[in-house]
Amino acid sequence: MSDAFEQAKKEYETGRWSKAFRYFKESLKDTQRVSEVRILMARCLLGMGEPDKAESELKSARQQLGDKDREMLAAFEEAWKLLHDTRRLTPRELEERRRRAAENN
Repeated sequence: MSDAFEQAKKEYETGRWSKAFRYFKESLKDTQRVSEVRILMARCLLGMGEPDKAESELKSARQQLGDKDREMLAAFEEAWKLLHDTRRLTPRELEERRRRAAENN
């Protein structure tokens, strides 16, 4: 696994969504685990208050998953539920997420 992926996971675990997203995006270039990275990128985008962009990443990830990818399908389902929860936030709450993500950039 790439150094970018490992750095992304560290940033993700500490809630620095913007940094984690950038590292995950960089790691797409040299990974076989594209679906996993896209799901994690979507979760970062949700933390950043960007549900529309997150949905796009999740749809892309889902297209690449086969029925035998049970672990990744479960991760996808969990992220999809989180997407729906995020869509229930008020515009003010989404803006607050965006502000916090920008501060932790």
